Parts: sequence; structure tokens; C-alpha cells
Amino acid sequence: MASLPKVETSIAQPRGASPSGDKDDMDGATIRSPSVDKTGGCSSPASTIGVTPSFPEGLTDQTNFLPARRVITVYVGLSIALACSFLEQTIVATALPRISSDLHGGRESSWVATAYLLTSLALTPLYGRWSDIFGRKIVLIVALGIFWIFSLACALSQTMLQLIIFRALQGIGGGAIITMVLIIVSDIVSLRERGKYQGITEGIAAISNGIGPVLGGVFSQYTTWRWAFWLNLPLAGLAIGVTIWLLPLKRVRGDMKSKLMKIDYVGSALTIISSALLLIGLTWGGVTYPWLSAAVLVPLLLGGVVLVAFLVWEAKWAVIPIIPIHIFKYKTVVGVYITMVMNGMAFFAVLFYIPQFLQLVRGTSAMTSSILLLPFLAPIPFIVFVLGQITARTGIYRPMIIVGYALWTVAQGLMTTIDEHTSNSSIAGFVALAGLSAGMTFQTSLIACQAAVPRHEMAVVTGVRMFLKIFGSTITLAISSSIINNTLKTALYALDLTAAQIDVILNDPTTINTSEFSLGPDAKQMIVAGYTKGFRGVFYTTVAYTAVAFIASVLLIGHHELNRDDDAVLKQAGKERFKSKKVAKSLSDSVDPDVEKGESVPDPEKDEEDVLQDVAVLPSRQ
Repeated sequence: MASLPKVETSIAQPRGASPSGDKDDMDGATIRSPSVDKTGGCSSPASTIGVTPSFPEGLTDQTNFLPARRVITVYVGLSIALACSFLEQTIVATALPRISSDLHGGRESSWVATAYLLTSLALTPLYGRWSDIFGRKIVLIVALGIFWIFSLACALSQTMLQLIIFRALQGIGGGAIITMVLIIVSDIVSLRERGKYQGITEGIAAISNGIGPVLGGVFSQYTTWRWAFWLNLPLAGLAIGVTIWLLPLKRVRGDMKSKLMKIDYVGSALTIISSALLLIGLTWGGVTYPWLSAAVLVPLLLGGVVLVAFLVWEAKWAVIPIIPIHIFKYKTVVGVYITMVMNGMAFFAVLFYIPQFLQLVRGTSAMTSSILLLPFLAPIPFIVFVLGQITARTGIYRPMIIVGYALWTVAQGLMTTIDEHTSNSSIAGFVALAGLSAGMTFQTSLIACQAAVPRHEMAVVTGVRMFLKIFGSTITLAISSSIINNTLKTALYALDLTAAQIDVILNDPTTINTSEFSLGPDAKQMIVAGYTKGFRGVFYTTVAYTAVAFIASVLLIGHHELNRDDDAVLKQAGKERFKSKKVAKSLSDSVDPDVEKGESVPDPEKDEEDVLQDVAVLPSRQ
């Protein structure tokens, strides 16, 4: 276990202040952060004793530890918001064949999922820093508003192009929701106890992901796939209301003009452009255009150039960088980031392509395929919750990550044996093992990267982690779609089919299982074999993903102490802050003679600053 750094504090003693720590005329406390070990981490990245860590100039520390009962209240709003975004990630998984059929866009169908992930990805690095500038609460509310508006637009789409465009705009809000919830949890709960609550958020995410495919199957089979988007309207509306009323987050001071001046506009533009170009090239490659075509190579090359320009700008000229380059000096952070790319690639390959395999190869209904996906998702909330409790009690998380990726690699290896003759019980067993092992890597890896950095960098590190997971999710959809389409084309060209028939099958693969498209038994068997070979190729790639994640977790992810030096002080500050606001509210609600004479009622925000100053000197009094 790494040792704690030597704490160096400097408490200002204003005029008339006694050495005993009396608070008369106290101006505040100044904190010096511990030095960072540039070889890959710091012995303890905790902020040192005091209340205000060394934040970049112009930014506000939004740490706001709350009493346990208040944390539960806040989680009501966070849970609803989180459910909206994660539900939308997966609800189209089982509805894609029906959407393709209704909108006649089988070749472009992967963009329904990819467009959402692309915009979520492109803007995710920005949310952490924007929330530092504008405040967590306002960024979350704006994100929910965008998500609500374009969920309505998706429900009203009449063409595949419209749906793809609105899904892209919907993703702008959806990606922010996930990142902001994880950051807010980091603000209101100490790192040691965070495992319990992050376990709850991961459980909610997994449940939402699990319900999503089931609902998508039900809607596409019994009503209409448009309900996959109508459902978001009441949920997101409720989340907005609850977020406004139940999230007592600290206010970021300063007027709007000063906040807008703090944004790294050049860095923001460069990261959006580079992400979009890279993902467009990766998504088009092998599916819409050949890999060596100009339409694929030009976006990839330009995206790489812009990415290099972004990194140089952030390292040399950005005043408040979106992604501080020095966070990559932490070995554990680099390890977590590598595993998150692989995690997203493996998880979404299973999530999207197991239902499609069942529907296209086995002829299973959308409803049945979604039910067979539940064994993959059902174990995740349980294992995440249990490991969260263990981490909170013991402070141990590294072995869980390593074991999780080892078991996940085994599970993906078993999936490569699936074909059209594999029993449903075998498929359920394989995906259940994958879900169980995946659950071991979710919140444990988040705690690992947050524990490896100082408190003031947790929002940025969390945002980049989510960015890389979504990046992996988007890449895997492009790669998997390319593998399946290419193997299917090979099978189709070997048959005596017309160009029109081949085009129909590529645009709507479900036609091979309908009576409207007449295929002989031999031809259908060859097409099914082509699909099976393509899906098996997808599962082979997932073995590589999880194996790389396992190696990175062993070699790079280290153990860091979860107890920060200032946790007790910040918890006490949170309790005092909560009490002062309750007292101020009760005074404002009562009829006070002094108020009638024109004297002011105590301001909760001003009282909060006084409380922080009082608590800052607690260690010196002890």
C-alpha cells in the first residue's frame, strides 16, 4: 500500500487572531497540494488537510460531501437521469431489424446506434471541464433538455436519414448525462465510500441496459419501434424536475461573461473535429466504402492530424486545458484508459450482436432474442453492488479488475463456439459468465483512476474515461458491421441471385426468414452460414479486446489509498453547511421582528463560506 505524503499546510493568521485558532477575523486557509510522482502516480493524490485543494486558477472546488440521508435523496434525481441515457444506448439493439425494414435502410442501420455514440464521444471530454466552469447542476439540466427535445424528434422521424441526424443530436445530451452523474457522485461522497454509491449507479446503468433490449423487442414486435423514443419524454421530463429540486450542489461563483472567457474554445473545436473525423472514417471503412478508398483514408488522416494538433495545443497553450496532458503520467490512469477502450468494444459487441445473431441466424423473434440477452445483463447490478460494498469496507479494488478481465476473456472464447445449432441454454450460460465478469470491471476501474489523481483532476479524468469507453463502443460497432457485411457479401455472390435480390438482403437481412422473399433451402442455408461466420469473426475480436484489457490491468493498474487526508474535514464541513442552510431557511420562513425592521436574514451561501473557514482550522485546534 502506498504511503501518504507529508502534509504541508499554511493557515493564515489575520490581524488579532490568536494562536489557539479563535475564528475572530479569520481570513481562511491556504492549502499546498502534495507533489506528484511523475513516474506514474503519486503515493497519495489526496488533497491535503484543509478544505480548498489547489484548483486551477479561476475554477471552483465543487466538493460537497453530504450527510448519508441527503446522499440518498440526491440519488433519486441522479438515478432517473442515468436511466434515461443508458436505456437509450441499448433500446434500439433489438429494434434495429424492424427499423431497417420500416425505413428501408438496412445498409445504414448501424448508424442509428453509431450516430448517437459518435456525438456522445465527440463532446464527452468537454463536459468535465465545462462543469468545472459553469457548475455540475446547470450542465446536467441542459443535457437533459437536449436529450428530451431530440428524443421527440427521433420519435417523429419519417426517413432513415432523419432518424440518424436526430439520434446524433440526441447523443449530445445523452453522453453528458452519464459523465455528469459520475462526476457529481465524486463531489458528494468520499472516495472510500464511493464504491457503495457508484455500485448503485452501475447497477442502475446495467438494469437500464437490460430493460432496454426487452422494451425494444416488445415495441418492435407488438406496437412500433417509435415507442423506444416516446418513452424518453416522461422519463427525461421527470429527471429535469427532480434534478432542479433535489440536487443541492455548490454554486460556481462569477458572472456568465467571466465563465465564457474560461472555455478553451480552440481545444473544444479540435477535439470535436478530430473525434468526428476519426469515427466517420472507422464507421465507413469496409461497410459503406472500401478501407483503401479516399472516403475512408482522408477522414482518418485528417482526424489524426487534428488530434495531434489538439494534444500540442493542450500541452503548450491552453490556459485551462480540456484534457491536461500530464494526467497521462499516472501509470494507473493509462492502464484504466486502455482497459476502458477494450471494455467498450467487448461489451457493445455482445450487447448489439447477440440479439442480431439470434434473429438473423436462428430466426428468433425480437422478444425472444431480448430475453436471451438478459443473462448477460442481469448479473451486473448484483456483482457491482457487492464489489462496491467490499471496496468501501476494505479499500481493495485491483484484484477484482484483474480477475474480471481474465474471466471475461474465457467467456468471449466460449462465444466463438456459437453457431445455428447451439442450444439456448448454452448461449445463456456463456453470456451470463460474460456479464458477471464484466460487472467486476466497471466501478472498480472508475475508483482506480479517481484514486490515482488529486481531487481537482477527478472530473477531467472521469470525463476522459467515459470518452474512451464510448470511443471503444463506437469502433466495435463499425468493425463488427464490416466483418459481418463482408462475409455475407461473399456468401451472396456465391449464389445465383440477382443484384436486386442481393440489395434487398443487405438492406433488410430479416427478409431471409419471411415468406415474402422466396429462397430455396440450400440458398438460405448458405446465407445463414455466411452470417454465422461473420458473427463468429466478431466474437473472435472480442477475445482479443478482453485479453488486451487483462494484460493492461496486470501491468499498469496499481493500488492507491482510498482514504484522503481531508475526508474527515470535508465531511464535517458538509454537515455544518447542511445545518446552516436549514437554520437560514427556518429563519426566513418565520416572522422575525428584526427582519421587519429591515435587518437581513443570514444568507446560506455566505454562511457556507464561514462554515468552511471554521472547519479549516479544526486540525490546528486538535
